Amino acid sequence: MLTVVLGQLISNTATVLIMVPIATVLAADLHVSVLPLMMALTVAGAASFLTPVATAANTIIMEPDGYRFGDYWKLGLPLLLFLTVAVLWVPLLWPFAP
Repeated sequence: MLTVVLGQLISNTATVLIMVPIATVLAADLHVSVLPLMMALTVAGAASFLTPVATAANTIIMEPDGYRFGDYWKLGLPLLLFLTVAVLWVPLLWPFAP
């Protein structure tokens, strides 16, 4: 959840890179595989649909296409369904067992 929130405020790539060491230590402390946590971080980083700040592509098209900051919320909120589906699929495809 922290990755999704931070990904709206700073670059989604930077957010994932900040969270990788935290997820790695968390996996080691919990004695689980790091793969599902890394995939969850990747998906959460990709779920940067709510602001133009999150990705360079969103920022680049904002001015030429005449988008306002609030337009990203209108289109991005339904796309967060993608995040819900991913939360269900990641543990199935990458189990937590080491």
